[in-house]
Amino acid sequence: MRLQGLASLGIHVTFVLWITVGLVNQGASHKHYSRARKLELREDVRRMFQHAYDGYLQHASNYDELRPLTCDGHDTWGSYSLTLIDALDTLATMGNFTEFRRVFALLTEKMDFNRDINVSVFETNIRIVGGLLSAHLLSRRAGVTLEPGWPCQGPLLRMAEDVARRLLPAFDTNTGMPYGTVNLRYGVPKGETSVTCTAGVGTFLIEFGTLSRLTGNSIYEDVALQAVYALWKYRSPIGLFGNHIDVQTGRWTALDSGIGAGVDSLFEYLVKGAVLLNRPELLQLFHEARTAIDKYMRKEDWYMWVGMNKGHVTLPIFQSLEAFWPGILSLIGDTEPAMRTMTRYISVWKKYGFLPEFYNIAAGEASPNREVYPLRPELIESAMYLYRATKNEYLLELGEHMLETIEFSAKTKCGYATIRNVVTHEKENRMESFFLAETSKYLYLLFDEDNILHNDGAQGELMADTEENVCVVQAGAYIFNTEAHPMDLSALHCCHDYKEDIFSSLDLQRFTERSIFERSRQLQKSEQDQWQPECQQSYASRDWDRDRVDRKDSTATIAVDIEVFDEFQQPAADILVGNFERIREERDLSHSSSSGSSGGTERNSIEKQRSDVPRNQLTVSDLDEFFSQQRDSFASSQDTLQYILNFMGNFTMDVAFIRGLQLYDKNISTVLGTGAQKEYESRMRSLWELFQLEQQYAANIHLIQSLGLLKFNTESNMGDSELMRRHFAQVLEELDQLHLRQNYSQPPPTISQISPASFIKAAILNARTGYEIAMVNTTAMQEFVHRVYVVGTNESKTHFLPLLEPNELGQLHVAELSPEEEQQLFTYTRRLVDFRKRMSETVDRLQTLMQDWTPPPSTTATANPTTPAPKGIEQTTTDKPHLEQSDNMQEQRQKESDSGGSVWSQFVQTILRKTTAQRVKFDESILREKTRKFLDKHAPRQTPHELFSCRRPEYIESFAYRDYYPEAL
Repeated sequence: MRLQGLASLGIHVTFVLWITVGLVNQGASHKHYSRARKLELREDVRRMFQHAYDGYLQHASNYDELRPLTCDGHDTWGSYSLTLIDALDTLATMGNFTEFRRVFALLTEKMDFNRDINVSVFETNIRIVGGLLSAHLLSRRAGVTLEPGWPCQGPLLRMAEDVARRLLPAFDTNTGMPYGTVNLRYGVPKGETSVTCTAGVGTFLIEFGTLSRLTGNSIYEDVALQAVYALWKYRSPIGLFGNHIDVQTGRWTALDSGIGAGVDSLFEYLVKGAVLLNRPELLQLFHEARTAIDKYMRKEDWYMWVGMNKGHVTLPIFQSLEAFWPGILSLIGDTEPAMRTMTRYISVWKKYGFLPEFYNIAAGEASPNREVYPLRPELIESAMYLYRATKNEYLLELGEHMLETIEFSAKTKCGYATIRNVVTHEKENRMESFFLAETSKYLYLLFDEDNILHNDGAQGELMADTEENVCVVQAGAYIFNTEAHPMDLSALHCCHDYKEDIFSSLDLQRFTERSIFERSRQLQKSEQDQWQPECQQSYASRDWDRDRVDRKDSTATIAVDIEVFDEFQQPAADILVGNFERIREERDLSHSSSSGSSGGTERNSIEKQRSDVPRNQLTVSDLDEFFSQQRDSFASSQDTLQYILNFMGNFTMDVAFIRGLQLYDKNISTVLGTGAQKEYESRMRSLWELFQLEQQYAANIHLIQSLGLLKFNTESNMGDSELMRRHFAQVLEELDQLHLRQNYSQPPPTISQISPASFIKAAILNARTGYEIAMVNTTAMQEFVHRVYVVGTNESKTHFLPLLEPNELGQLHVAELSPEEEQQLFTYTRRLVDFRKRMSETVDRLQTLMQDWTPPPSTTATANPTTPAPKGIEQTTTDKPHLEQSDNMQEQRQKESDSGGSVWSQFVQTILRKTTAQRVKFDESILREKTRKFLDKHAPRQTPHELFSCRRPEYIESFAYRDYYPEAL
């Protein structure tokens, strides 16, 4: 980071130091938080949430997420109004029941997930399925008019099951572990990769378990359990999990093991799933996994990344996603080590005011290119859990200061922005949905001690539809999924018997207290002589494979390249390697440029082709200096131009910043397609390169609009397809020629001033002229840099004075484009014209085929069987709105197609068969049967009595199923 940039951000550093001064002493608060003060902070959180929520509704309600710097929206995970669903239960948590009911009704009326889109199985489950289930369970408290049979019935419950059923094809694999991607309409796409992250395999117990308990359909809970047991079978000989695994073969493809990105929620769901679903065997798996974690990863209360086969440290880093771990430890009553680790994580927060995605523990600084903080909730989540367990006000102080830093550094006029760099507190144009779903909710719950979600079971609501169907809801024990969507544990017991009588075939006499005691004593006596407590065995002599069923050979997996993964569960190794390669190439280029002029032409050619730009990151100080320049500082207009060109050529912006800014007019991507946007964001560029590329796009749009290439129709003089193709061919021919230079002392001619014969030439000449003038237009360059300044600093009211007057601009020398440069300038126009020409030819051939093809005889009665094909097509098109309004008519149309049908119907069906991508076939009944066989074969053995014979953990006393475990011998 340049020194000027750091100096300009001194106010951020001062603020961070000021707000963290109260946290100097480890674990000790210098404040006392009265009830009134906590309520004040709770209301501050409510206002923060409302500001972000209102911004999303106003600017991005039809998109997945808000972009808070440009105040618009974009789709990220599935194009299904993700933030609206993700934030719904937060409205209920904060008591905004009016808005909850409005969104509830909106989703019920308009939301439809039958879409041809590929989505992440993991993200769709935790955000959409989890959000819908949580909102369903909170709808009674929010005053929604409920259906009879709630909580076992309801529109959001049916919607959640609809989404979950669309995810089920992902689980139809050789191992039972799910694919990472499905198509919501067609299932797993053909050719989909079988490699997915560990968390993507083991993070379904909460949502799918809740769904099965509410609906009575066991398939969801069964596939979630099967995935966990299958994953457990493939852990390494020393008990560790890798980062990514092939779900078809069980082969690990990434061998780094940790508790952070790509793995984290597996451990979270083992604990929470044990409590929610009353499955103590899951808790046993967690403790076994934790033993290996503490042995190999834990170093002085930090948790490193290690090799899964040997346990050696591979990455001495802390990831912000790991901050969930102290909260999980607090859930099982292990608060002392949780607090020690929490203190380590808080020390990183105190250093920057936020948590970077990666923090190098050995170096004591944020890892390069991983300084981003996307407003993650994990640290405040653990603070909330630990405060509930310890009442340590140090955690309230942490929450207060986190609230202050978010307000100070992340707030924008319409939301809260991702912190692009925790060192400089620069913003990035994204607000993840979890800011409203998790971060705001956990902060609110930290200060709201009387919230219903903190209910300890002292109160609840009695549900009694009949004398046989009585249950209690809202009685506490809310279990949060990994997206902070709370599940009402008490409500799950309302529907299990309602859907399925599990006691009808049981011998109740076997469950009397005396029968259980006698069987327990007999089992203990039979095993007592042969048993040796595990706590007396050495680690090396312990038979780890004794507990595993059908374990494969324990030979270590062959190592592959070490990979780390980002917040989107995507491999980051390519990014790291790319950065190293870029640094090396820039260094080599620097050395070669200083070695002499030999080979200069070749080097310049390579440099132009690859566009290697030395990194010189633009800062606010540089921009302030740029806009402080006066016209009097320059001897001539040419000197002024040269200064601006040097400035724009000297400073660069990297890909993430360019992508967040969206500098150019949105019309560019509309006319030129997404390829232009991808090219614009493809690599780091200097300001001059960005300005030049933007002007190239503008020239192409001007030419396309002047030629009317997007408006051809049958009513125009080019309606005839042959004339249209001739016109396109003439445009292509003219684009390949170099036109005479325009006299810049006169304004460019307009289309109306020239003859029709020169129409195309004049349009090309005007577009080229505009581009050449823009290359010396200092005012346009200043406007471009000003847009960077406004978006990057959120200073919307700032202005600038043009350095050159219009008459001075007219005196600047305008360089004429070379033939090669003109060819390059109109690349997008040439591509568009060529495409439309080929499309016209294709349509002509299809029409010829339609006219020559006679449909086979049809047995379906028609109103006029002798109607020619063209009229039949027109009639079908005319009737289309009526067909869409009637399911019966749709079925009739399908039957017509199957039995011959109209020419148009058969033609469309043929096109669909040729163009529709093949999908993996899926049969839910086969998956159900396969899953049940797996669970019967791999069901965990009865918990041995010696499990807690060494020391019975205290946390067992707080579980409803504590009597399942006998006392120690």
